[in-house]
Amino acid sequence: MKQQKYWRYGRSAVVYFWLVALLPDKSDAMTFAVHGNNSHTLNAVLATGTIDWNDAEKLNQFLARQSNKHQTAIYLDSPGGSLEGGIRLGEYFKRNRIKTIVEGNKTCASACALAFLGGTDKYGNRWMSTTTSSGLGFHAFRNADGNPNGDTDETQQIVGKVLEYGQLVQAPMEIFVRNFKTPSDKIYWFSTDEALSLGIKVWDMENKSYVGKSRQATQNPDLPNAAEFISTYFSKIKKVPYQQTWDMLSGPLKDQGFNAYVDWWDKRVKAVSLRNVQELSSNSVQAELSYAMQNGKNLCTINTFILQNNSDSWLIIEQQSRRCKE
Repeated sequence: MKQQKYWRYGRSAVVYFWLVALLPDKSDAMTFAVHGNNSHTLNAVLATGTIDWNDAEKLNQFLARQSNKHQTAIYLDSPGGSLEGGIRLGEYFKRNRIKTIVEGNKTCASACALAFLGGTDKYGNRWMSTTTSSGLGFHAFRNADGNPNGDTDETQQIVGKVLEYGQLVQAPMEIFVRNFKTPSDKIYWFSTDEALSLGIKVWDMENKSYVGKSRQATQNPDLPNAAEFISTYFSKIKKVPYQQTWDMLSGPLKDQGFNAYVDWWDKRVKAVSLRNVQELSSNSVQAELSYAMQNGKNLCTINTFILQNNSDSWLIIEQQSRRCKE
């Protein structure tokens, strides 16, 4: 009964495990706010501070007050906190298909790093992203009195809980091997190559592209550059069967379905032209689109396209647009 109380309430002085060196100050408790990347299609959430046992409920309450959008991403900046709180947050991310991100020069360690592993896209696939200047770190847990060693039975149960969580979020076992091997008073920071090997996306802060994508692109000499691919895509619109250009898209850009895609291009757009195409990085392009609409109106947008290398081709996975200035 005592163990059940721990897992439900997380308040036992003996078995209240933390993944931080010291007990956190309540004034540093995790808070949730709207992130600057929030848009009409994305609920972007900024989560900062020390993780507590009930943060999954707090996040749920926060999201309940937001608009219902196509996808949700949480930007984590936390030194750690409650072990169970981190696991419960990660389970929440997995269950509700929330992407996890650690931005440049931000840190996600200990319990936060466990929560991070629950990152999932809206299709149910693992989706976690960090950067070349972020800190993503793991270490063994310790109990509330500062002693890394607790009751053997209790410790085994906690280890079992962590491993069960790992299976739930489909995290590679290498993460947990490193987690349990690192002393509780130290943190093991994952390198870029280690993160990539574990299926974590890494954004290159200098080149403004995902690490690995540009390397894959240069390994295939027949692959057009990103700007050429975008130009080809729009040159084909309304000139070939829509299925061909539809197959050049992936991920959220297919959320509305093929019928809505055809309806837009066939019934609402009379013609489209592409201007001022420029590569921002090896897998991102900025371009101006001018639409002549079927209703006689004209529309101009400035667009940023994010591409994904698909071994022998590109796929457009994201499009961010804003109106041209008058």
